[in-house]
Amino acid sequence: MPVSFAVSTGVRRRLNRAQAKALTTGQKRKGHLEFIFDALEHAHEVGWDTVVAFALPKAPSRRRFGANRAPKDREYAGTGSESVYVRMTEEELDEIELATAEAKVPDRNKLVAISLNYYLPGRKDRPEGAGRRDGGEASGAKGNG
Repeated sequence: MPVSFAVSTGVRRRLNRAQAKALTTGQKRKGHLEFIFDALEHAHEVGWDTVVAFALPKAPSRRRFGANRAPKDREYAGTGSESVYVRMTEEELDEIELATAEAKVPDRNKLVAISLNYYLPGRKDRPEGAGRRDGGEASGAKGNG
C-alpha cells in the first residue's frame, strides 16, 4: 500500500544524498523504505527516549496568551512539508504503529521524521528554539557525516 511521510526539507535532502552516496560507493541500491527501516531500527537500539528528546526543545516555549501547544501539535525536529513516498505492507505499517506507541509519539509520521533526522548523516535539524547544543553533531548519532 502506498504511504507518505512528511519530513523537513533538510531531512529530505540528507535522505536523497545518502541514497546517492550508496549508489556511488557500489552498494546495492537502497530505497527510501530501507532507509526508513534502518532509521527506525537505529532509533530503537539507541532508545526511543533519547531520540524523541533530541527532537523536542529542552524547555517548552511559553506563549504569552493562551495555553502551550498540545503534544500532538508540537514541532518535532525533522518534521516538515516534504513528502517521502514508499510502499509498505499492512504488517510493516502495523509494526510502525506499535513503535509509535512505544516511543510515545503522537503519530507514525512524526516517528519516521525524527528517526530519519537522528539517523541520517549530515547536519541535524534542531528543535524549534533549541539553539546550538554543545558538541556539534547529535550525540549517539552515526558519525559518518
